[in-house]
Amino acid sequence: MIVVFPPSVRHEDSIAPSYYEDHLLERVSLLELRLSQMMQQIGMAYEFIQREAKSFQKDHVLLQSFFETLEKVNPDFSHQLSRHCIEIYDENLDKLTAEDKFENELKQIFANHDNKKPELFTHLIKEGIKLLEQNEEKQAFLNLERAALLSPKNVPLFFYIAKNQFKTDRFDSAKENLEKAFEIEPQNSRILLLLGVIYADEGETEKARKLLSVLANAPNTTVCVNFIWGFLAAFEENWTESLAAFKESLNAQETPELYYLTGCVLLQLKREKPALEFFDKAVLQDIGFSDAWFMKSLIYKSLKKEKKEKQSRQAALESKEAGAQCLEFMKGREITEPEIALPFLHLNKPKKRLLTGGSRRLNKFLREQIFNAIE
Repeated sequence: MIVVFPPSVRHEDSIAPSYYEDHLLERVSLLELRLSQMMQQIGMAYEFIQREAKSFQKDHVLLQSFFETLEKVNPDFSHQLSRHCIEIYDENLDKLTAEDKFENELKQIFANHDNKKPELFTHLIKEGIKLLEQNEEKQAFLNLERAALLSPKNVPLFFYIAKNQFKTDRFDSAKENLEKAFEIEPQNSRILLLLGVIYADEGETEKARKLLSVLANAPNTTVCVNFIWGFLAAFEENWTESLAAFKESLNAQETPELYYLTGCVLLQLKREKPALEFFDKAVLQDIGFSDAWFMKSLIYKSLKKEKKEKQSRQAALESKEAGAQCLEFMKGREITEPEIALPFLHLNKPKKRLLTGGSRRLNKFLREQIFNAIE
């Protein structure tokens, strides 16, 4: 990396200006983040290779032997069979993109059942789905879990149950089903994501990073993964890594939530003016973002700009955003300053979930990202 300083500062005795220090720090933090994610990816890849190598080798030898024998006995039929296999694959791929996602999910569940008591299995699945639609979650999961006992290797069923358990905040049960599925299909990206989210939510940072690193650069998961990575780094008070992670998410998708989080981390790094720029972008995209207005008011208070402080505070009050974290600090006439930026207040509280235990707005944003990636 080449950094060029202006002539006016080249011959000064002081160290480079803070702007360049901050820029270099961000660049180094981004490189550290990517290196960390890459190391986790290599570890996961090594485990996958170890687990799959033996099975793959056996299948490969068997298929190779079959086609070599067929080639010797009947070369024409061998070529026809190869073409037919390719055509079937392409045809099935086209069908998958055209079919309804939910219907396809059900077909996968039934296709992975080993025909043990098929009538009972089908009844339990359909009854469970019906009860979920009626918001009778407790009875629905009892039916689906019974079906899973009849089909102990059914990864699509485990994932379907876990996904719906996650939606209804049954995190422990969801984790149990995902771990079963992971043992069977450790390379399944949807399992990796949802299980990684639950580990992160529980503060199991090493386990979470190990699974999520595989998905950090995938187009449909990069926002979600780096969002989570940013919170994990904030939990460890590694603010430079947290900043790099949130900026990676922001590069992939510009949203008020990501502008807000980036601003909050910059504030933790005592960089008020850059933080203010990100809060401005957050409220520009969503004028009703109470917490972003509140964080702006704190910066204006620090900068002794009373008029702008009052305007920002008034905007936070008038937006009346349900579940805004700033409301508890704005009860009186004076603004009470939180000890740490709003989205990270809950991170060091005992038995508090890292991702789903904080801001209602950020929780909703994360869930949308998760289900956009796995549906």
